Amino acid sequence: MSFVHPGYLWFLSLLAVPIILHLFHFRRFKRFYFPSLKYIKEQEQEKKSVKKLKRLLILCARLLAFAALVLAFAQPFFKQAEETKSGIPVTAIYIDNSLSMSAKGTEGELLSEAREIAKKIISKSAGNTRFFITTNEFSGVERKLHSKATAIEVIDKIILNKTPRNLDHVIEWQNDYLNRYHREVSSISKVNRIVLSDFQKSTGTLSTFKQAKTAWIDQSFLVQCVPQNTDNVFVDSIWMDNPVHKPGQSCKVNFRVKNVGRNEVSDVPVTVLFDGKTRMTNLTINAGSSATSHMFFTPTNPGYIEGKVSVADRNITFDDDFYFTNELSKEGHVVIINGEFGESSTEKVFLTEPFYTVETCTEFSFNKRLLNQADLLILNGINELPSGIISDISSFLAQGGSVFCIPGSDIKLTDYTQLLKTVGLSGYNGKVTTGNQLSDISYASKFFNGMFDKQQKSLNLPLLKSVYSLRDYRQANAEVLLKLRNQLPLMLAVKQKGTFYLLNTDLSKANGGFTGNALFPSLLLRSAELSLRSLPSYFTIGSAGVLEIPSNTSQDVPLTLNSKTSSFIPKQINTDGIIRLQLNQPELNERISEGFYMIKSSQVLGKIAFNLNRSESQTALRSADDIENEFNNAGFTNVKAQSMSTGNSTFELDMEKPSSFWRTFVLLAILFLLIEMALLKFWKS
Repeated sequence: MSFVHPGYLWFLSLLAVPIILHLFHFRRFKRFYFPSLKYIKEQEQEKKSVKKLKRLLILCARLLAFAALVLAFAQPFFKQAEETKSGIPVTAIYIDNSLSMSAKGTEGELLSEAREIAKKIISKSAGNTRFFITTNEFSGVERKLHSKATAIEVIDKIILNKTPRNLDHVIEWQNDYLNRYHREVSSISKVNRIVLSDFQKSTGTLSTFKQAKTAWIDQSFLVQCVPQNTDNVFVDSIWMDNPVHKPGQSCKVNFRVKNVGRNEVSDVPVTVLFDGKTRMTNLTINAGSSATSHMFFTPTNPGYIEGKVSVADRNITFDDDFYFTNELSKEGHVVIINGEFGESSTEKVFLTEPFYTVETCTEFSFNKRLLNQADLLILNGINELPSGIISDISSFLAQGGSVFCIPGSDIKLTDYTQLLKTVGLSGYNGKVTTGNQLSDISYASKFFNGMFDKQQKSLNLPLLKSVYSLRDYRQANAEVLLKLRNQLPLMLAVKQKGTFYLLNTDLSKANGGFTGNALFPSLLLRSAELSLRSLPSYFTIGSAGVLEIPSNTSQDVPLTLNSKTSSFIPKQINTDGIIRLQLNQPELNERISEGFYMIKSSQVLGKIAFNLNRSESQTALRSADDIENEFNNAGFTNVKAQSMSTGNSTFELDMEKPSSFWRTFVLLAILFLLIEMALLKFWKS
């Protein structure tokens, strides 16, 4: 048996005091002479023996009660057999310093309370204990063991970190270092693993982790820092109807606000800042629900426009702002590859719009470099497609460009089958010559949004003499935009990174004169408008992925990300006129912050916005019992979970012994006192 506070055992020496009093407490008797009566002498002798036994039993009860009380204060515990092995004891403390720990607790923000508990644990630990301090930073500086003094200094410097970590990754990161230290530096005899976190449902899980058998004794103490209020209202996302707008064109900014609290919130102020102009509105959001709204702006100056949607929330504030950008384009770039019998009216549609620049070529004079700055590629009446063009079209779509395909009047089916398979379509069966009257326009599609004042029941469109019959188009990921009476699609769109538009008829006048209808130029201009390429409206820090930028800059000139306060060079690859920026590198995630960044080389190539991860905005917490059960199921032994809901000043974490032992000795002390009282009351002389 060992003791948490062995110094209290010195109080057992006080047991000598009642023993001494018992042995040397004599009464003086006066001697009286009277006749000897044998019967009276025997009775007196018997009475003295009973009193002596009674006093001895009372003394023993008092001694045992006092001894049990002293042992209870000393807090005894039994060491496991493995704890006798040689090595240093380590206390591994993980302090969750994610943004959710900025919530208010009983005695300040949760991170501050967690730091104070950690320092209290360190100050009460044995002198030979070493401390492994871990936060969400996961930096190389943290990969070391500390003494008491340096551990407290490290904890005082812990601040909020924007990167949320799942418990799976935290435990793996700790185990990796501890195993290496035990193997290469010094033996570890025992690890007290302390986790100080709010244990949100979104991050506080061990869903995939399984603890392997360790070379040391591993005890886990899980301390849940409980906020006073878990209600939260935050901006979840924004989106624009079009990624790119023209000067003077109305921009519709859509946004969604979520309420993850347990109560409805009324008249929540929402502010939208876009192009230097501010709009405000109020939203009422049900508990556990969301509300969407929008605002209109009409910017006039070309370039990238900064935007921000803000919500007023007094409880949790790190997710109240949402940043985004939108491009107001100066011009659109269209490349037309004309076949031998391609209709000239296709090019004329864009020549009437000064916003677009048009480059034309034939299928034989086409050069891939024409696509470097193109937004839309139009295949205009080509009968036979060279294999090189099919490969270039596939790459162009993968890079975000869009293609409008108008087949020729006498196409080579195998060529078009090869092209259509690159976008998930099966190919053509041949021509259909009956039922080719337009019967349905998909008015609900984003493609036709704003094109018509109202839905038209009668469509004034010439009868097409023949259309190409597309195989198995219903099984493909295609959106039918125009449908004929024979239920065949006249036009459809396949969305990939770019969009592939397919018109299933040729434009020759002999086939019906489709180019003479007002619908034809509208289809071309709308597809060109939706094909304008731009950078994404926003990225999320930690999950941004790869950003592709068309550029003719030399590979020797790296791109930089520049904010008002910082500038750095992300990892990048330049191939085929496309620069790919790696935006999910760990070192980049540590340096980048929410807000706006310009992409520069020798000139400004664009502007992007970064936002914090919203996973911790879901403030639902796990229960202490649930956390403890999950650690047990993951293979941990000796797990104890506690909730800290009354503040750090009154919180105590017992790390060295089972709590039942000191309670046992308290109960024994009470029992012996009751025995003493019973002897005094019921044992009459």
